Amino acid sequence: MKDGNAFIRGLELKAKTFAPSARATIEANDDLCSWLLDPLARWAQAAYGDQAFEDAAKGYAHYCMGVWKSQQQYEKNGKYTPEPMVELVSEVYEQEGYMVPYMWAAILIYPFWPSMINHIAMYREDFIKALKPNAKVLELASGHGVMGLLAAETRPDIHVDGFDISPPAVAVSNKLREVSAHKSRVNFEIKNALKLDMQESGGTYQGIIAAMLAEHLMDPKPLFEVIAHHLADDGIVYFSTALESAQRDHTYEFHRESEALKMAEDVGLRVTKLVCDAGNPVPGGRFLPRALGMILRKR
Repeated sequence: MKDGNAFIRGLELKAKTFAPSARATIEANDDLCSWLLDPLARWAQAAYGDQAFEDAAKGYAHYCMGVWKSQQQYEKNGKYTPEPMVELVSEVYEQEGYMVPYMWAAILIYPFWPSMINHIAMYREDFIKALKPNAKVLELASGHGVMGLLAAETRPDIHVDGFDISPPAVAVSNKLREVSAHKSRVNFEIKNALKLDMQESGGTYQGIIAAMLAEHLMDPKPLFEVIAHHLADDGIVYFSTALESAQRDHTYEFHRESEALKMAEDVGLRVTKLVCDAGNPVPGGRFLPRALGMILRKR
């Protein structure tokens, strides 16, 4: 890894506590982490300048501290205690000051957290590389846009449409898109992923990405209905979510891997691959934070 080291240098300058563990994860998984971090570093520097790496470090540190605080509160209360959705929309998803640092953290957890490494591998090997030639890909809650941009970087034949409810997040994704050399094949728009047109014939996307979205919803079942409706018969889905992992805007509390699996099966999807790795629990706690990833196909 060359360009991606700029993110580690940012941590060493602005978030020293978190640098050793992030570097250890990267060094143990250099190929996967370089695949993500090297293009991201080039896009970040071109879009935001060198300041991007210090801002990313501060955002990541703030995110990690928030996750740890939320997990401790979760253990104390025995359940998620999210803010009302109307407040989350106005105070989180629509606030640039909150969302931009959050967007950096939301992508950096993939190469920095050991529990997310298998997600990178599955996304690259079992989703991106498995897409049909010239596939049309839909990304639901595209956020920072990096997942879609990485797909376009790896597969120059595909087209990606990304939708997100957050204007600040879409602004970030479009800034990265503009400098990525993929803007003719990648599109990001402000749109509610659960309010896509379900009246049209459907089946128009050969690939669908729904990464770390379900836990942010009051009820994830409509998300699976949207996925099933818009997925082509020969299409594939990359789906991921958090289990027993509390954050400020995590509203749906998954306890078992089978819960998400059953929601997929109930709308006619079949799980063809599943990974689930644990994060760092509160010592002596009742809950084990985990990251679940699945590849889905139509039955």
